[in-house]
Amino acid sequence: SKAKVTLNEYEFPSSKVANVQSQLQSLIEKNYYLNRAAREAYRSYLLAYASHSQREIFNVHELDLQAVGLAFGFTTPPRVDLAFSARGNKRNNNKMVGGSKKGKMSSGHGFSASNPYGKRESGDKRQFAY
Repeated sequence: SKAKVTLNEYEFPSSKVANVQSQLQSLIEKNYYLNRAAREAYRSYLLAYASHSQREIFNVHELDLQAVGLAFGFTTPPRVDLAFSARGNKRNNNKMVGGSKKGKMSSGHGFSASNPYGKRESGDKRQFAY
């Protein structure tokens, strides 16, 4: 049996809709706790996508990671260790999505629990391009 749900469709002029994407990206870039939560949400999304029962349709390796990353507020999507192959191959359990598997995962920010806003040390003269 089908549910009888009425659908109401509304149209809004684009001039009335706020562009919050840049504000979201700025917040996630600057706040350690939001950045960490966004990374976990992004990782969970990719893991859920990769574990879908219809892998031919929901292939995590064919996702546009840049677009998915933007949806979670990242200008550059973080690297995510899926820890298993999307095809279920148990021998290949070092799959990375969005980057290489070199060393520890890092966002390039100086974020930590003791430095939640990623402030540079006084002698740090490095410049980063986003």
